[in-house]
Amino acid sequence: MIRELDDCSLLPALARRELRAWMGEHPALEDLELIASELVTNALVHGCAPWVRMSLVPIVEDGRRYWRLAVVDPGVSGAVPSPRIPGPDETCGRGLWVVDDLTGGRWGTDVTQVGERVVWAALAAGGRS
Repeated sequence: MIRELDDCSLLPALARRELRAWMGEHPALEDLELIASELVTNALVHGCAPWVRMSLVPIVEDGRRYWRLAVVDPGVSGAVPSPRIPGPDETCGRGLWVVDDLTGGRWGTDVTQVGERVVWAALAAGGRS
């Protein structure tokens, strides 16, 4: 399943809506919605993305089933996403820590052959493990 979203102000909400349409009432839906919202928001804020492309595919890794959610942006910023330690008064800066916690550290970043940035997360098929 792939969907390209291009209205920047609505992208996190559209990503969550697409996941609900793709998955229905799946046990992992709530966690995937949170992961998608964080990754899409990061692409918009830190990646200077005018668009994102989101995909969700089932994968098997070491005999376990996962949902692999990936968010692709144009890669124009060149920044590599990484968690940071926000200050105690900051309201931002915790998104990748949330993704890391939900996935047990199963997330990462790649660059496509055309220079697009891919940030992916693999969530246990039934939700948090």
